[in-house]
Amino acid sequence: MTEENKINCPFCGNLIEVNAYKCPHCDALFAEPELPEIRFQAFAPFIALNILTFGLFSTFWFFANIKPVNKLVNNPKDGIKVNWLFGLLLLNIFLYFFYLAQNAQSWILSLIVLLQIGVYIALTYRVLRIIQKFTQKKYNVNLEINPFYVAIFNILYLSHFIDTYKDRVTQVHEYFNVKSPQIILLVILLLIIQFMACLNTTTHHFFKWLFGL
Repeated sequence: MTEENKINCPFCGNLIEVNAYKCPHCDALFAEPELPEIRFQAFAPFIALNILTFGLFSTFWFFANIKPVNKLVNNPKDGIKVNWLFGLLLLNIFLYFFYLAQNAQSWILSLIVLLQIGVYIALTYRVLRIIQKFTQKKYNVNLEINPFYVAIFNILYLSHFIDTYKDRVTQVHEYFNVKSPQIILLVILLLIIQFMACLNTTTHHFFKWLFGL
């Protein structure tokens, strides 16, 4: 890069690239951090819509943001992984309502729900990684992802992460140690609790009534 393609940073005076979004010397940002085209970025309305739709809005959120998420992808492999997960989520939903309409046994429906939880966690992590790499390339900021929140709250954490994206880019957040024994124990307990909750037949009967199956 020649000096003709560089300008002086208005804050520290050092030479920077013409199209730089952040000064590598003083960390000054020249544009407001944003995730372009991501829909439903506000966390409070996301929570409200989830309550009103009995949690179905979370699934809709993923499908509504397939194209915006893909536009953030820098590595084709990341695009392939996230689109496979989108496909698995769609397949999982189809299987759940198919077996629900067939009056399948509760343990079958519970297994499908448990698999869907796994897809939610994987999809949340993959979208966060795409956002992380996008931010690193555009703003030269390495955002930390909290794996504890990914496992426990998954899409709720993702929604909050996006809602607070500007603050996360401009401020430093502490890192949660993924290898700590506490996180491993809590994840195992969470999976057990969620699986036991899935065994409750009332949940399946409710969705069957809701969709007239």
